[in-house]
Amino acid sequence: MPCLFESDSILWMEINRRQLLTVFTGMAACAVVPRHMFASAEDRLYLAARATSENEYRMTGFDETGKCMFDFQLPARGHSFAVHPNRREIVHFARRPGRFGIVIDPVSKTEKRWLPISENRHFYGHGVFSSNGKFLYASENDFTNERGVIGVYDADHKYQRIQELDSHGIEPHEINLLSDDRTLVSANGGILTHPSLPRVKLNIPEMRSSLCFIDRINGNLIEEHRLSSELQQLSIRHLAISSDDTVAVAMQYQGPKQNIVPLVATLSKQESGAASAPRYRLKLLQAPSEVLRAMKQYCGDVRFDSSGQIIAVTSPRGDIITFWNVSTFSYMNSVRLTDCCGLSQGTVQWHLLSDKYVLT
Repeated sequence: MPCLFESDSILWMEINRRQLLTVFTGMAACAVVPRHMFASAEDRLYLAARATSENEYRMTGFDETGKCMFDFQLPARGHSFAVHPNRREIVHFARRPGRFGIVIDPVSKTEKRWLPISENRHFYGHGVFSSNGKFLYASENDFTNERGVIGVYDADHKYQRIQELDSHGIEPHEINLLSDDRTLVSANGGILTHPSLPRVKLNIPEMRSSLCFIDRINGNLIEEHRLSSELQQLSIRHLAISSDDTVAVAMQYQGPKQNIVPLVATLSKQESGAASAPRYRLKLLQAPSEVLRAMKQYCGDVRFDSSGQIIAVTSPRGDIITFWNVSTFSYMNSVRLTDCCGLSQGTVQWHLLSDKYVLT
């Protein structure tokens, strides 16, 4: 199941894995709706963007038993979700170069509205709410001017688009907020595209991705991290943030197929020095060459476990999930899972005797 940490031999939820993979085959992204959104404290809703065998695109919610709770047909392929912190609202974003963002109520199973994106913009698939739920921030493409922007929507007033911020890079993909509720983190993939050529990458020889820390109030760039020139074709795409604001990054490589490059990185806070010194230090995580080769130069998602000490990274093209220790910046182990991509957070424990990861 794409939403879980699991081993090849053990399933850590009381679900028939084969049935679930059959019902929800084609999942591309996953999110979890918190229990407080529902009448029962025991309820937990998993979300998925998926495609059917008939090439229909759908947004699906299901519970921990695998029961389908709702299933919306979409006009095009979906990607990821933003969950309102206080209201029963989920926003589902189109995959690039889609222009739809749909707001739904997961309890009444009703569609509430569509986001009013600007004429010369399209979504990149991700968004995040401010902690009070008043504002929604969405990663978007200003394709006319070849720059990334972050659209700002007023969630208290029918999600009107009231502003946009510069992402300070090309192709912002996943965005999130630090615990200060003011600093946006944007994974700028660096790949130039245009909706007239929907999936064509226009600048691979010159591309350069970045990870930017942005003040969501005034749009100022607080801090920027770029990879070395030797790794300029590494696209920073997905990120996760722990409770202590450590940032985990998952990347996709656009260079020659034979190259073996690091695909996972962390950014951790460092002791403050000079006022102009960066607050974060970027660290590329290393793994044995056979592991990196198995990942097929492509990461689909990254998540911290609830302790904040272990991250899991999916590689759907390689059918592998890798586990990494944040404290030691080291690769731990991996498990095989066919077409794994979206992850939800759990607690991962390492069992020395059995050499297995357990989700609790």
